Amino acid sequence: MENEALSALFLAQIPGFRLDGVQDEERVAVVATSIQPTSACPKCGTCSARIHSRYRRHLSDLPACGVAVILELSVRRFVCQEPSCRQQIFCERFAVGLSPYVRRSGRAIATIQHVSVVLGGNAGAALLTRMQCVVSASTVLRAARLLPPVVRPVPEVIGVDDFAFRRGHVYGTVIVNLETRTPIDLLPDRSAGTLATWLKQHPHIKVVSRDRSLEYEKGICEGAPTAQQVLDRWHVLKNCREALERQLGRDRTAILEICQDQVPVPPPPRTQSEQLRRTERQQERQKVFNQIHALSKGGRSQRAISRKLHLSRGRIRGALTAKMPPPPGRRQRLAGILEPFLPHLQHRFAEGERNAGQLLRELRQQGSPGSRKRVAQWMQMHRTVPAKTTPGPYVASAVKSGPILPSAQTAIGMADRAWTFQRLIWVMLRDQTKLGAEDQQVLAAIKARSEVVSKAHDLTQAFTLLMRERRLHELEPWFQSAKSSGLPDFVTFARGLERDAVALKAALLLPWSNGPVEGIVNKIKLIKRQA
Repeated sequence: MENEALSALFLAQIPGFRLDGVQDEERVAVVATSIQPTSACPKCGTCSARIHSRYRRHLSDLPACGVAVILELSVRRFVCQEPSCRQQIFCERFAVGLSPYVRRSGRAIATIQHVSVVLGGNAGAALLTRMQCVVSASTVLRAARLLPPVVRPVPEVIGVDDFAFRRGHVYGTVIVNLETRTPIDLLPDRSAGTLATWLKQHPHIKVVSRDRSLEYEKGICEGAPTAQQVLDRWHVLKNCREALERQLGRDRTAILEICQDQVPVPPPPRTQSEQLRRTERQQERQKVFNQIHALSKGGRSQRAISRKLHLSRGRIRGALTAKMPPPPGRRQRLAGILEPFLPHLQHRFAEGERNAGQLLRELRQQGSPGSRKRVAQWMQMHRTVPAKTTPGPYVASAVKSGPILPSAQTAIGMADRAWTFQRLIWVMLRDQTKLGAEDQQVLAAIKARSEVVSKAHDLTQAFTLLMRERRLHELEPWFQSAKSSGLPDFVTFARGLERDAVALKAALLLPWSNGPVEGIVNKIKLIKRQA
């Protein structure tokens, strides 16, 4: 009964063996002998019962209770009894479970293949080694390549997007079935010809979702002229934001001056070395700005300028559209953990409370997750005289240098932060019903002083609203408003969308988008890093 149980446990996948015993030393060794009476010649197929000799095969199996398991199988060589067969001696063959030359059992191979698909090479090898199944990363990847191709249903709705084999150098195209949200194929590049060739091999495609890439548009028109093209709504909104940034970037300095006039915030104090480095960086920006304009006036294209100065084409384009280089920016202060409780702290500080521990206990009752150290730092920034527990030398230096002034950066709230260029962009893009009252007031004041900001904001809000709520009837009026606005970047954006109006209208009418494709691209990035 014990041998039958062990045979069912270890030899169930390879029938035709008799269990001789189990040896347990550093690893579990299962010893078995072949008992099938005959075997077929692999050359001529003649069954032979004439035994020539015996030998042992060793197979790695799945570990048992954290201990490696080895199958030691005693198998035979047979003499072929067909006189005309050139294979005089052959090794024993088995119908199922044991292929020639393999060194692992079927269930061990299946486990390695599953781990390779889920985790990849390095991570899969590390996990299997921890499970007492010692393999290399190359072996794990090789096992994945042995898997049969997956038979997928014929797609009718697909999405295409590019991904990086090597970022900045080599790109490919991923094709995803939008109905099942599963990848179909990977193309070696992102050219129109490659995509057109693939589409011609799949004439059943009815709908193709894409971004605003001209290469993909050309490839779809050549390979599937009857397919309905659908623009991805997220990419269209992203292009709208980029048009807004380029348009405001033309008068960036003037707009920033208007923003700073609305919410004046004194800059943080800087040391002489910081001021020197800041001046040097601004001079370097001015130098690069002048070089770009000089090369452009000399007849150089944006691509040629990019190659000569080793700068991105986006920076070249922005410098050519701007009237002057952007002023040196200052990092925007983020909301601190004590931000919601500042009114209470300021009120208690004005009453004369100077104990950070007491203030912390009061904040904890209001739900603050802050620590005593953070409250003590806030207290230190607002003290006008040293605390009683302050060491003597520090008291002397503090008295000598004067009272400690409260930090303006700590006292201000979120609404009083400096309006940077990026903050203005995002406030203009947000749903106006979700803006705070102070943000609305500042934005209204900026629009009153800048006609460009006012027009750009109206166009951006109208476009984002019609895209989010699928207001197809407002699309043509928006085209006319953008082209007659006098804003060159919005005119270019509107003309580009108008040229692709059929795909844009399909995006407003149909539910398909490139969201699943972007998810597959992220999965490809994960697999690249794991492998």
